[in-house]
Amino acid sequence: MCLVFAAFVLSITALWVYVLRDASFSFLALAMFFPGATSLIWVAANGEFVSFMNKLSGANEPVRCIVFSILAVAIVYCIVEACVLIAVNMGWAKPVEIRKHSIHEHNKSRLSGFLRAAGEEIGWRCFLLPCLLDRFSVLTAFTISGIVWGLFHVPVMILLTYRLKPSRPYITVIVQSVSCLLSAFPHGWLAVKSGYSMWACSIMHWFWNIYNPTVLGSIYTNTPGKYTGQQWLINGEGLTGCLVMLPVAAAVVYDLNHKLFTMI
Repeated sequence: MCLVFAAFVLSITALWVYVLRDASFSFLALAMFFPGATSLIWVAANGEFVSFMNKLSGANEPVRCIVFSILAVAIVYCIVEACVLIAVNMGWAKPVEIRKHSIHEHNKSRLSGFLRAAGEEIGWRCFLLPCLLDRFSVLTAFTISGIVWGLFHVPVMILLTYRLKPSRPYITVIVQSVSCLLSAFPHGWLAVKSGYSMWACSIMHWFWNIYNPTVLGSIYTNTPGKYTGQQWLINGEGLTGCLVMLPVAAAVVYDLNHKLFTMI
């Protein structure tokens, strides 16, 4: 069931991008709603809609939702700043003289940006991840969910690199996919710790879509933020992001396997 769900969402997303390949990035980004919408239809068809919505709301554990939502913002800040530290010290990034608006158009509205982020997180972290964890080990479940999340971005990344022609198009697509795989670990950790409510993981996704491009630019539109450099190298969704996220992913697996933070 888990993999059928993932395959269906990936298929309709690829078809969406192919058919609407001449549309704007903001319009194509409506695909962010596909995972969540599909999961809601899925649970409704199986008579589990009410229980699923109760879980999403976090009403049973509001304190945990608040605590981990705050932690989500702190984690994003630390990851992005760690990326800056590495990229600058490696000589890959330098401050820009003239700032550009690198936050994507569809994320500039805080409400719209949050709803789009939640559209993904409801499907990937609140539906797919617990489904996988019922069947696989922590490492396997998180890795599968990360691969799916990475593949979800591939069609639009291929299209945008074709349009914008960055210096390393193939590497850009591959590295961005790997960064999504690794980023699925902290997103999933927040979901697990907050009882699979939508809030903490969605806030992490939403804040990432604001803070990462503001500081490091956009690997999608090849636009610099506070720092400039090759996006596949310096971005939080580039090689630097992978380097920072790898130990974070390892820590997530270790914690969930050894229950280090059961008191939280």
